[in-house]
Amino acid sequence: MTDKELIRKVHSGSKDALNAIVEKYYDEIYRFCLYLTGQATDSYDITQEVFLRFIKYVDSYEYRNLKGYLLIIARNLCRDYFHHKQDTACIEEASYAGREDAELHNLEDRLLLWHALHKLPVKQREVIILRIYEELRFHEIAGILGCNLSTVKSRFRLGVQSLRKIMETSDEES
Repeated sequence: MTDKELIRKVHSGSKDALNAIVEKYYDEIYRFCLYLTGQATDSYDITQEVFLRFIKYVDSYEYRNLKGYLLIIARNLCRDYFHHKQDTACIEEASYAGREDAELHNLEDRLLLWHALHKLPVKQREVIILRIYEELRFHEIAGILGCNLSTVKSRFRLGVQSLRKIMETSDEES
């Protein structure tokens, strides 16, 4: 069933259609929030709030890009999260006990990339996350972020360049 059909059913009072929307997009919205905040528990809370706000205002929702609409809500809530949070996000300690060398190396790479992503300005990080992890096209990202296509491409390019520098610096320090 398409998003448009689900929304029509929601507008006519179908709770099953609402549940289908939540089920369809919950994991993607959670993952997006997790990449932005770096905090699993807070990301669950933010994701819940995304869908609560969607439910609250679903009657005013028009037939557009539903995933994009949910990502906009998530982005705004994540920004609120950072405004209210006093200290910066940090990496939770990982237990290395009993892991094979390959798993340990993979975990280290993921933690290094996560740490590097969080050193980027939020606007660059958002574009990289939406492009690479959410696999959105640049014009879709531009629509979600409310900026023009060239700005999105520029933020992506600058973000990737910054990530390379951060990763190179990390390699030199090791």
